[in-house]
Amino acid sequence: MPAPLPDGGREWLDAECERVLVRGRWSKADVWLARLPDGRRGVVKEFRGKPWPGRWWGRLQIAREARFLAFLSDLRVAPRLIARPHPLVLVMEALSGRPLYHCEGTPEGRAALEPLVQAVRRVHGAGVVHLDLRGRENVQLERDGRVVLVDWASAVRLPPGTVRHRLFFGPLSRIDESALVKWRQKLAPDTLTAEDRRLLRSFRFWRRLWPVKRRAGRRRG
Repeated sequence: MPAPLPDGGREWLDAECERVLVRGRWSKADVWLARLPDGRRGVVKEFRGKPWPGRWWGRLQIAREARFLAFLSDLRVAPRLIARPHPLVLVMEALSGRPLYHCEGTPEGRAALEPLVQAVRRVHGAGVVHLDLRGRENVQLERDGRVVLVDWASAVRLPPGTVRHRLFFGPLSRIDESALVKWRQKLAPDTLTAEDRRLLRSFRFWRRLWPVKRRAGRRRG
């Protein structure tokens, strides 16, 4: 069973903004680094300033991501959920590391490849598929060498042993597997196999045909 959600007391809404990380479009969350009421630093993800269609969509996204963060808390592969003080606001721990793509071409990045693979294996073992591991900001490398996966709003849970797991887990998990191959290409390209290269060519072909292209929110320094 998923872990219970942390206390969502409204005092968390008084968090002091230290820095805006992402200014999302109408359907994307604003994300900012905050000093929380208890003195800790946290990351606040919210839709409160969006027009009503964005708030409606944001309510669903916040609820969904909060459930996944709570469910995955024991696996240590996702940020820890601190509170959900409002239907449009999520507060999670501030990570101490940096995006893994900053380590491309370095021994540090190469060493992080296996922890990344193991993190995805643990997630899949719990019946969860992330579905957005290609997002370069969605894989973080902590100072202790641990890999943390962020942005679970697109994730899907298919409990092992269920009919939907048997029907859909294989095809959906291959999306994460193809993302791992892409990360392998970035971090340790000499380890790519012939099958890996075939998968990359196939993905590039289908991506050219896909009508919707990724557009990130505007990042602020």
